[in-house]
Amino acid sequence: MNILRLVLITLCLYGCTERTSQEPRTQNIRPAKIMTVTSQSDEVVHEFSARIEALQSVDLSFQVGGPLAEQPIREGETLSTGSLIASLDPTDFKLAVREAEVQLRLAAQDLNRKRKVLAENGIAKSHVEDARSHYELQKVRLSRAKEQLEDSQIHAPFKAYVSRRYFDRHVNVRPGEPIVRLHDLTSLQVVINIPEYLLATVNQDQVIASWAEFPFAEGEKFTITYHENRGEAAALAQTYEVSFTMDRPERWNILPGMTATARVHLRGSSDGQILIPASSLVPVSNNNLSVWVYDPESHRVSRRQVETGPPTKDRVPVLKGLKSGDQIVVTGASQLHPGMQVSPL
Repeated sequence: MNILRLVLITLCLYGCTERTSQEPRTQNIRPAKIMTVTSQSDEVVHEFSARIEALQSVDLSFQVGGPLAEQPIREGETLSTGSLIASLDPTDFKLAVREAEVQLRLAAQDLNRKRKVLAENGIAKSHVEDARSHYELQKVRLSRAKEQLEDSQIHAPFKAYVSRRYFDRHVNVRPGEPIVRLHDLTSLQVVINIPEYLLATVNQDQVIASWAEFPFAEGEKFTITYHENRGEAAALAQTYEVSFTMDRPERWNILPGMTATARVHLRGSSDGQILIPASSLVPVSNNNLSVWVYDPESHRVSRRQVETGPPTKDRVPVLKGLKSGDQIVVTGASQLHPGMQVSPL
């Protein structure tokens, strides 16, 4: 009996030792969208990831078909306005022009002969009218043949950067089939995606300055000017695409597809309010509201009670509980708990 009791005590001690030595499970880190709180009276600089696009991009094609005879361009080359880009074998088009010229000359001779006969009352007037119509038709055919001969060549419509060639020489191409893609790089577009609350609350009068920065041009700022914004939000991120224009610098070979950092310096409004999205508010007891405050050093969140005013169309004013510089979670707040680690989006 004493031996059995000793065995049971030993097993219990072993079990306790095993439980205390287990490693705690690693907490799942939840991604969350973080917003830095600012007073409406404060000046603030917003930073965005940006991509570079050409001010204008176009795929050029022939309006006629045939074998591709010449393409004296290279990808990555800059062309001046009017430069030859590509040409088809002109043999058939030149023959068509010569044939149309001969047909027009025969029609002119026939018309003149019938006019003389009509003057002698040897032919009906309707025959002369038919000859005149045939002559006009041959003029149209000659004009069309000359246009097709001209269309067998493609020239640069503007000072262009050759982005891509779709075909090599001696390939039969069809009308309307893209031959080359050109970019107009006289100016560049800097495209960013901004959240809906900025698009709804910021106007042009609040913009003090806006510029782009590139990692290869350290210390340089390139002024950008608002161009346009897309009227529909992205389906997943609920952000709006906004484009700025930027003069292409001579010192740097900045091309479409490159990335940059865009910064927009905004002037605050006079009311000095702190406005936050309604999605960042979480109800607590006694009909109060709170937000999750993010600590950038520990990457953890803590709950903080706030006092709010009457909501506006897009935002909720915070009267107490937050100050400029605080970082709060604006999406997924209902899924968090105190001390939880989050990964900022």
